Amino acid sequence: MFVLKTAAVVLLSIPLLLVGLVASTGLVVVDVKPADGPRIVVPVPLFLARAALGFAPQEVRDVEVPELAEYSEVASKLVTELRDCADGILVEVDDGNDQVLIEKMGDELAIEVTSDDEEVFVRIPLAAAAALLDGYDGSRLRVEGVLDALSTVSSLSGTDLVHVKSDEEEVKIWVW
Repeated sequence: MFVLKTAAVVLLSIPLLLVGLVASTGLVVVDVKPADGPRIVVPVPLFLARAALGFAPQEVRDVEVPELAEYSEVASKLVTELRDCADGILVEVDDGNDQVLIEKMGDELAIEVTSDDEEVFVRIPLAAAAALLDGYDGSRLRVEGVLDALSTVSSLSGTDLVHVKSDEEEVKIWVW
């Protein structure tokens, strides 16, 4: 009887441990709503993404971004300065058809682009941007650095990182 109770306790604790693991590392959710099809929601626990990355070939563990090499030092300095500066609008453009707004809000950069047929909202946590740039080696960004940045920024929880809305579809990506 004791063995049966012990086995039951162990089996019942496994889901709780998984919930705790997901809660501590985070969950990226991709939500796609096409205008004429079924909604697709893909939750990806960051611990599973990190584990899967360990089995991925080396060439997909890093993303080739040679264009950043020329600007990586400036980008790092810019992120540092943005983290220290006061909140406010950095760029605002309205040409009558399209509107662009780039604003520093807390420890984030918010980018909003609105046109007649599309709305795009992107939220970039400056701590995540700094972590990502720290992992840049002069030609490649580490995918693991992106996962680390997403799982370490607690302010991301429950908020859209990317939200794109058009007549054809709506796409949201957020971290929970």
